[in-house]
Amino acid sequence: MYSLARLVSVVSRSTFRAEGHVFAVTPERVGIAEGVRAALAMAPLLVAATLLARPEIALGAVAAFWNCLCDPQGSKAARLKAMVNFTVMGVVVLTIASWGANWGESWGENWGGNRGYTARLAILFALVFLCGLTRSYKAALGPMPAQAGFIASLAVVIGVASARPLTGALELGGYFLLGSVWTMLFCVFLVPIPFRQSGNLTLAAIFGRLESMAAFVNTLESNPQADSWQTFDLVHRRGVRMSIERGRALAALDTCNGLRLGAYIDASGRIFSALIAIGQTRRNASAAASEPSRRLLQALQRLLLAAGNLPLLDGPLPDTLVAQARTLLHEAASQDDAIARCVKFAANAVVRLSTPDAVPAAGSGQIPVGPAPAARGIDVQVWRHAFRVALAAVVAFAIGTWLNVTLAYWGALAAIIVTQPVAANTWLRILERACGSIVGGLIAAALLATLPGPGAMTLAILPLAALAIACRLVSYGFFVVFLCPMFMLISDFIHPTGGLIAARFINEVIGACVGVAASFLLWPGRHDDVLNAALQAAISANMNFASAALRMDSASIPDLDRLQREAGMASTRLETARERLLLEGRWRSAGLERLREVIVSLRVVCGTAAVVEVLRDAEPRTEDRQRADACDATTAQLLHTLATRTPLQTPLPTSKAADDDLGEAVHQLTDALNHYVTLPA
Repeated sequence: MYSLARLVSVVSRSTFRAEGHVFAVTPERVGIAEGVRAALAMAPLLVAATLLARPEIALGAVAAFWNCLCDPQGSKAARLKAMVNFTVMGVVVLTIASWGANWGESWGENWGGNRGYTARLAILFALVFLCGLTRSYKAALGPMPAQAGFIASLAVVIGVASARPLTGALELGGYFLLGSVWTMLFCVFLVPIPFRQSGNLTLAAIFGRLESMAAFVNTLESNPQADSWQTFDLVHRRGVRMSIERGRALAALDTCNGLRLGAYIDASGRIFSALIAIGQTRRNASAAASEPSRRLLQALQRLLLAAGNLPLLDGPLPDTLVAQARTLLHEAASQDDAIARCVKFAANAVVRLSTPDAVPAAGSGQIPVGPAPAARGIDVQVWRHAFRVALAAVVAFAIGTWLNVTLAYWGALAAIIVTQPVAANTWLRILERACGSIVGGLIAAALLATLPGPGAMTLAILPLAALAIACRLVSYGFFVVFLCPMFMLISDFIHPTGGLIAARFINEVIGACVGVAASFLLWPGRHDDVLNAALQAAISANMNFASAALRMDSASIPDLDRLQREAGMASTRLETARERLLLEGRWRSAGLERLREVIVSLRVVCGTAAVVEVLRDAEPRTEDRQRADACDATTAQLLHTLATRTPLQTPLPTSKAADDDLGEAVHQLTDALNHYVTLPA
């Protein structure tokens, strides 16, 4: 565990630039144990198919794999609910699709013409559409477990491609049910994997990125116009914030170590605030940092590096780490500049973790926070995307069969997978899938050329399945590298055929083209509305944190932490919305370039507010409350400026004194927004 934590900590520092994208890489979510468990769950079904010479039994192994994809992290009850939902949906739609496709063929033979083929396409559309209605498209913090409706729609395609009479269709459904029930029993009850490893790796990633951020801020010089400051504002802060919020999401699911993990996440959030404050202090400094300040920052780096290399959830906070934090606290207390006070703030966050009752004991448990009540009815985005995906699947399947492509249903599978609610995400998914399929296709070609028989094929499928499950939450591209050869081998195992590599390539091209067309032609959405909504939310969140930092007292730390998190996430969503438009070909837009300046200004406002919070020694003064009121009034004017696209000519006074960095940051934001609204998007 120690070596794995160190590896994740190192890799995570190199992947933070991908945060907020479809192609995000989250090394802390590697699931080696989960991968091995999935392979063991699939093994009995593949062995039975080999020994009994009944390749169709391997469909149960596919069901086992898909159940592992749908298995969410959380309590047994939550996991069982998700897997049972998928099992019921999968068995029903697979059986209906298989029997319905056979019925369509028989009906077509009796009545002549292409009616049977049309009936198959209608069944494919209807079932994929119904599966799509069960899905949701909430914003995620990176790769997440597959939704039951999404995987069930893939089962529909398999069923349509495996037309059988009612008895045969029930047999296929039975194998699917057998594999699913066995997987639930094996994974949930017989081989439960403790959550602690995921929590340890999450903390390793967070502290590794904090160490990288501390190292970067130590190299920054006091030049606000330097490109390195934009890297600090738009890359480092986003990367750390996203990893912290993923940790909070994980803590909410863990019923055994959630409270313990949450305590460490809270401490990392306080350290993050201190690093933001240090960066903002360096930005506004008139001279280079002093040598004692640099030594303090280097000592903070070493502390964060040590924390990132330890499995923190396995026991009490190590004495060596506590001693290191206390030494740093003592060194920072002996100095009285702004950087020293920020370092003291960060070191205190670690020292507090060693106090009694600060960190709950392992296994202390927590009451899971239940999900918010679901709104009645189906959101318009859900049914629109369900229609979009169902039509894409039908068109891709029709093109493949019309061209007489081998295994034409692969094109329908590809179309379902790549078609995303946001058009830019479809491009990214296609790119990742293409890169992963190229590497995976080479692996498959080598295996298909060398494997002597079904037994050897089974032995090759299992490690590929283990690696695919292990990478499912790390990166979609890595996942496809192992998924592609695994399913090509399973397809050849169930229905031996030649030309699999060429068939894979042709079907992937068909699915990609259809997916892009569906995303851009069917309800592509008004991007300007999405962008303006994200900008409005970012302005409100960051300005609310700024006014709260001025107004709230030392007893309001939890509220300030929450407001700062909301500000950081709102800025990240705005950055992601902007970059999606750039990926769609609008990279020459002057408005998007000016929007980048607005985003930087928002980060500066949040940073200067963090300085106010971290460095405050006394309760808010009357002057501070007046400045907070001015910030609130300015927020209303900024939102009005955005809504009317008219520049704010007379910004409210926010104390633009030489020593008021927050007031200066608000004025910079006002100027940046004025420039943005006067240009076309």
